[in-house]
Amino acid sequence: MSFAIRAARAADIDALVAIENQAFETDRISRRSFRTLLERKSATTLIAEVAGAAAGYAMVLFRRGSGVARLYSLARLPGGENAGVGAQLLAAAEKAAYERGRLLLRLEVSERNGRAIKLYEQAGYRQIGAEPDYYEDGAGAFRLEKILRGNRGSVAEVPYYEQSVDFTCGPCCLMMALAHYQPGFVPDPVKEIRLWREATTVFMMSGPGGCEPFGLAAVAHDHGLSAEIIVSHPGALFLQSVRSDEKRWVMEVAQKDFRERVRTAGIPVSHRIFALDEIRAAVASGRLVMVLVSGYLMFGKKVPHWVLVLADDGDHLIMHDPWVEDERGETRIDAAAIPVPHDVFYSMARFGGMRAAVILGEGKQI
Repeated sequence: MSFAIRAARAADIDALVAIENQAFETDRISRRSFRTLLERKSATTLIAEVAGAAAGYAMVLFRRGSGVARLYSLARLPGGENAGVGAQLLAAAEKAAYERGRLLLRLEVSERNGRAIKLYEQAGYRQIGAEPDYYEDGAGAFRLEKILRGNRGSVAEVPYYEQSVDFTCGPCCLMMALAHYQPGFVPDPVKEIRLWREATTVFMMSGPGGCEPFGLAAVAHDHGLSAEIIVSHPGALFLQSVRSDEKRWVMEVAQKDFRERVRTAGIPVSHRIFALDEIRAAVASGRLVMVLVSGYLMFGKKVPHWVLVLADDGDHLIMHDPWVEDERGETRIDAAAIPVPHDVFYSMARFGGMRAAVILGEGKQI
């Protein structure tokens, strides 16, 4: 049977809620969430109709600056008359993602949902991971992916770790690198905060803050990795918005100490703007690169943010972003191994006019 598929509207909310309640016993999208997602430019909801009546829907989420789209939900009404609507909605969701320039479509599916798993496998999806106890009923989730365009090269198996708080992006990138180069290293929240304490220049009386490249490189060296720094600005960093003389003094002293530790350790430092080809060459040689980006282009916040570049497929840099936008319905599938077009990445790889990168490898400098 052929179904008419169109973009959902606000007037479809009652139908969407009815489909949701009949298709799922747990983890249901609420009426409020449907309304919010229908209004969001970063989400596309498609509805399938037969004889003018809603029979199913598919919802796709899009992260800014990413080459990945996520199939957030796919559901249909029960009954043999609706057989086939899932496959047609899935094809329509893939088309929507393709038309918005996405390289991959990813999704999560319950390990207990054999019918859905079969549908995705027949459509060409492959398993890229699993998450135990993911759903409210205790079921685990399989993470699946389908290539929509191009031939994506293999990505190094770098473990992904989601940051626990909003100021530990740098230490989380460092933990992912340590887990990659040192298989016995297992990231956890205790190590996350410990590494942040070791690498930060924060003055705690003024609240939490992040890490700059010299502190991260010094700590990477202390934990057995090689490091190389490329930073466009000499001197102390991230002081533009600091109004307190005391806080500024503390941050300057801390960064002076980090720079001295970097000098003593023999960590190479270049004060210049890095080129995109340097990042590509580093990952091609088996190294990982921590790059400072603007959070505004990724999640709408004007904050400095560290990501970890893993690989290059010729058109995109593949990166782990430790930040997951839980409030927007994201999961780690939206933030792990994200392909970002070269020009988009280089545009976001700056903060306040500054560019900074820390190139990491196995073993310390000799």
